[in-house]
Amino acid sequence: MLRFNVGLALVFLVFPFLIAAQNSTECSNPAPNDCDFYTECLETRYDCGPDGYPLAYGYHFCTKFQNSTADLSSAGQLWMTNTMLCLQRALVPEATGAPGAAATCSALETKAFGTHADCYVQSGLCTLPISDWDAIVFEIIGPGTLVDSLDALEATASAGFQCVEFAEVIVHGILHLRRFSLGEVIVEVAILVSHSILDSVMKRVGSNGIW
Repeated sequence: MLRFNVGLALVFLVFPFLIAAQNSTECSNPAPNDCDFYTECLETRYDCGPDGYPLAYGYHFCTKFQNSTADLSSAGQLWMTNTMLCLQRALVPEATGAPGAAATCSALETKAFGTHADCYVQSGLCTLPISDWDAIVFEIIGPGTLVDSLDALEATASAGFQCVEFAEVIVHGILHLRRFSLGEVIVEVAILVSHSILDSVMKRVGSNGIW
């Protein structure tokens, strides 16, 4: 009986450390095709809430892509796996609390969106068949999501500059979604870009103590 009690006590003592070690590995070395990185690592550390990047964007679209594999070609499915892994690896410093990591939810969101275009393109976005582009823009992400914030717009524009044909699909999606003319889309994008530039200038001026 004493031996059993000692064994049980050891289990209770060691189990929390095993869980912590597992979480630490998951946060420092994300696994392919696994979305828990956003909930167990980023959200646990930053607590941004349901509208923050880890849950509202990272986890939401990670699981949405996973549930939409049937809509993608074999090349599209490989792109999806590589892109999701790339996006998570880019945020390992934030997930592990490394020096220089984003300190706030807002900074985390800005950094995360800043990694999107490169991960998309480096994983092979430009070489995907147009059927995959249509699935990504219209069925999985949605054209409105691609331009619904300054960070999202900048990421979309950066990917579009590197994949011109993909940019045409996005513009077509915006035209269809909002029933804008091409001129109105250009005006709206110009306004968002100018707001982004103004916001960046204000932040720089403020950080220099002039504001």
